[in-house]
Amino acid sequence: MKKNLLSIIILALLIVNLAMTGFMMLSVMTTNSQTAKIISDIAAALELEANGGSTGGFSGSASGVVAVTDMATWGFTGDEKLTINLKQGADGKQHYMVVEVVFSLNKASADYATLGSEDNLANVKEVVKSTITSTLSSYTLEELQAGADETARETILENVQEMFNSNFIYDCSFSSVLYN
Repeated sequence: MKKNLLSIIILALLIVNLAMTGFMMLSVMTTNSQTAKIISDIAAALELEANGGSTGGFSGSASGVVAVTDMATWGFTGDEKLTINLKQGADGKQHYMVVEVVFSLNKASADYATLGSEDNLANVKEVVKSTITSTLSSYTLEELQAGADETARETILENVQEMFNSNFIYDCSFSSVLYN
């Protein structure tokens, strides 16, 4: 008789445990679906897409993953590399950097056909050069060597994307840097 009574108590506890687990799962799933709805509403308001956002926003590589066949580059390389006077640092000396700046363009972007044409890029080259120079000249040699070059690249990219009012330019990189 004791074994049957013990089996009945265990069965009752299992049923209670199953009911509580079901209730917890139901409440977690409801909360999870509400959170997913809020996030999708916010993403829609910011015009982002699930693939990383090919429209709206100007920061980082907002165009998501770009296929190799859709990549193009443009910038200041070779004979066009930039020599920029840096802000004086703690040592009180004037430093400069020689840098090759390369922008990655998305040829699949709708704006590439008009804004990314060679004529248009040639027309704005001096303005972009001015943006790069003013951004980098606000840093000291020590700041750039300590890792502020990533912040500088992001700032340059954001400024150029705002200038074009498009994100067909999705990356900015320094292919060669020389400090003095």
